[in-house]
Amino acid sequence: MNASLTQLLAAPASDETFARETLAYVDAHDGIQNLDYAFVAYKETHRTSGAWCVRIAASHTAGAVFHPNAIRLQARGVSAEGRRSFVWANPVSPKLGDPRRIEFRVYITDGRPTTVEIFVRLRKFDYTPDEARIVTFPWPTE
Repeated sequence: MNASLTQLLAAPASDETFARETLAYVDAHDGIQNLDYAFVAYKETHRTSGAWCVRIAASHTAGAVFHPNAIRLQARGVSAEGRRSFVWANPVSPKLGDPRRIEFRVYITDGRPTTVEIFVRLRKFDYTPDEARIVTFPWPTE
């Protein structure tokens, strides 16, 4: 977890339909926009069916949903190619003059997801890359 005293974004509260468990949190400041970006990862489990997914909610950018079967299939395919990770959802990639990078990366071992990383690198006031903010959490085991 980030050392911030107050989180800028929280997972939704559990309710009658879904149980939600916070897995990770990270925030970072973009000097150009003068905005704080925040990301919270949480596991969401349907109370009746037991079906679950991992969600990353984000402020000022798109989040992501990780459905276990989709991640399992992607992990198998990536592992077969000899790779050890893959980026999920829609990353923000650096461009000429804009070094921002936001990725949700899934690490795999023996064809199975093991860890998820939230990687956030925004900009200083002079458009140079700021220090990367990274948080990881283990892939849930049901």
